[in-house]
Amino acid sequence: MNRIHPILHSLARYFLGTVILLYAVSKIMGTQFFSSPDIWDKSVGELSGFELTWFYFGYSFWYGVFIASSQIIAALLLFFRKTTRLGIVLYLSIMINILVLDFAYSIDGAIKMAIALTIIAFYVFFLEYKAFFNFFINETPLYSEVDRPKWFNTLSKIKFIYIPVIVIGFFMLTNTMKKTVLTKNEFYGSWIPQNHKEWQRIYFEEASTFSIRGFDDFNELHKGKYEVDRDKKQIKFSQFTVDSFEVNEIIGANLDKIEFLFSVDYTLDDEMLQLKNDSITIRLKRLK
Repeated sequence: MNRIHPILHSLARYFLGTVILLYAVSKIMGTQFFSSPDIWDKSVGELSGFELTWFYFGYSFWYGVFIASSQIIAALLLFFRKTTRLGIVLYLSIMINILVLDFAYSIDGAIKMAIALTIIAFYVFFLEYKAFFNFFINETPLYSEVDRPKWFNTLSKIKFIYIPVIVIGFFMLTNTMKKTVLTKNEFYGSWIPQNHKEWQRIYFEEASTFSIRGFDDFNELHKGKYEVDRDKKQIKFSQFTVDSFEVNEIIGANLDKIEFLFSVDYTLDDEMLQLKNDSITIRLKRLK
């Protein structure tokens, strides 16, 4: 068994390095993260997880080169025994991220290979678990308590209070922002006007904002905020002026730079929304 492990260790290193080197070259040559023209005109909501991921990563050639460079470095480190430990740590950092990405975005064609590479990489890693444990856990920290003043060692105990406070605080802060800034109501989503010659879409967005798109290159006709009076079943639409785009409309637009657009009565069910006043009647169908 002692003679088998060195052989398997070498075969595993070279296999891992060879495969990831192939992926790296594919990114540089543009054969990976390549999107066919048939998805270019799809809306984001129509893209599959695979199409969305490939289009996103393929948007920037230089980002692909950056990923490829890290993969090349990992491969080269694995090809030499003295640099294998550094190489396998880098390799697992890359591979675990790829594996999670494949599962999260349903990239089915790559999942099996990603699982195989991750398992083999862990085999190489755990063959030297004692070395990693000694280096990361048992090795003396850069500055021990003897090297630091006593008052600083005492002060460092605050971390047991600091860490839970900032974790809980960030959750509370984010939750507050979610409720105040990213609020969603029953209108939230994309709607298709059924009987309007100028409107192609109306989006009811977070924080009671809206956007109306036209048929001319999907241009934005109106953008602003809306107020709902649920007792009277009315919606008041107000649009941002040109100058208002200099402020953050989502968090709170300058009220001097917002103007009344129109007010309507509404009727809403799960899939249909009707907006009506004395001059217009607009029927909207929920898209998403």
